[in-house]
Amino acid sequence: MECTDLSLYVYREFLIPMRSIGWLGREHGIPGAGMASLGSADLSRLKSASWILSTLTLGWHDCEFCDGEEGFEGNGEYHYYFQDGSTYSAPMMILHYVEEHGYRPPEDFLERLRKAGPLEWDWRAERLSEVLLDETEDLERRCGVIVDLANWREPRTLDVLWRAAQDEELVDVGGVEIGRSLGVLLSCDFAKGIDVSSFPETIEYGIELTSQGVTVPEWFGDC
Repeated sequence: MECTDLSLYVYREFLIPMRSIGWLGREHGIPGAGMASLGSADLSRLKSASWILSTLTLGWHDCEFCDGEEGFEGNGEYHYYFQDGSTYSAPMMILHYVEEHGYRPPEDFLERLRKAGPLEWDWRAERLSEVLLDETEDLERRCGVIVDLANWREPRTLDVLWRAAQDEELVDVGGVEIGRSLGVLLSCDFAKGIDVSSFPETIEYGIELTSQGVTVPEWFGDC
């Protein structure tokens, strides 16, 4: 899918309105190509902010700008939540576009990234939680919000995920995602004493995935 930067995200239905960045294709080309490349500080910040993948699918997307048969391919999205209530979505390939093809994200996004800090519980967290715990909601929709909740590292997130882990039907489909989000919280003081072995195997596996490959942005602070 190709979208112009800062256009409304419409790739798939999502509860939180988001702006698109980095959804590149041949029609509109590569914004920023030929300009000064992204500075090291901004690039480091972008890498840190691109810390957990959401909306993984069964398919893969090939980079349209790579030459040859061994081009880059990606799956999933990064969702960026900022303190002012703004939210952005980028494909997993955004870092590849920046480093290999000279893409420069819009300044509107970069300014927020430079000021990023820990999130306070807000209407976005509340909405994601409501849908996750609503047994009358579509199961796929409920599973689609689990990973995003990990952006709020606080006791209310732990409570929501703990309650989700008691829902057998939800765990059957989204147990790994519940584990991935729980894994982000287990280093927090308020999560001490949680017995990981008490969870179903799928949740344990998700926790293990997080422990092996996720680095929480430093600006999230201690919890």
